[in-house]
Amino acid sequence: MAEVSGLEYLEFLIRMLSAFLAGGVIGLQRERAEKPAGLRTHILVCSGACLITLASIFGFSGLGSDPSRIIGHIVSGIGFLGAGTIFRHGKLVTGLTTAASLWATCGIGIVFGTGMYLLGILGVGFVLLALVALGWYETYFGRKGLTFLKISVVDQPGSLGVLTGALGELEVDIKEISLSKEKEGQLVDCLLQVDIPAGVSSTDLLKVLGEIELVKEIEIR
Repeated sequence: MAEVSGLEYLEFLIRMLSAFLAGGVIGLQRERAEKPAGLRTHILVCSGACLITLASIFGFSGLGSDPSRIIGHIVSGIGFLGAGTIFRHGKLVTGLTTAASLWATCGIGIVFGTGMYLLGILGVGFVLLALVALGWYETYFGRKGLTFLKISVVDQPGSLGVLTGALGELEVDIKEISLSKEKEGQLVDCLLQVDIPAGVSSTDLLKVLGEIELVKEIEIR
């Protein structure tokens, strides 16, 4: 292991702080969006990638090893963490954007670990552009995509019609629906796969459905 001077330790500190802040900026956006991986996770990913990059460059420089090999393992290893944020419900897959943000944050940590500050700042900017600006575009010009609703309604004639009518007023497109009666026989569980318009929030959906007396429980998956 090569000896490290005081100036190099100062450089290490600057690189680690840069990675910490970069992960924090991206993680804060994910935290505010209420995603599975938030502030702390992105900070740890970015700082950890930076730390391992520094160790691979300076810690093994005198041993004849190739730092890029260790860095390559960081990129592949982050896939296991990203996979933990991806969930599948039938044909619906969620968490891909959060997994991608973790992967990109890892890359930014590596960049700061190598000392390429400008490239790291550009990386943060482009990641935020994809998460925030394009997110606004999807919100105002597109639909939110397929979502699962589990709604328990009173088992009586016309209850399903009232439910679908309320969703129709919100322009929610029902793709699939399945029904199952509870053991007590008083309620029917409706599992709906729906396409929610961009202008309809979860709060709007819960408010409208909650005003229906026949609806006893609502779950958005």
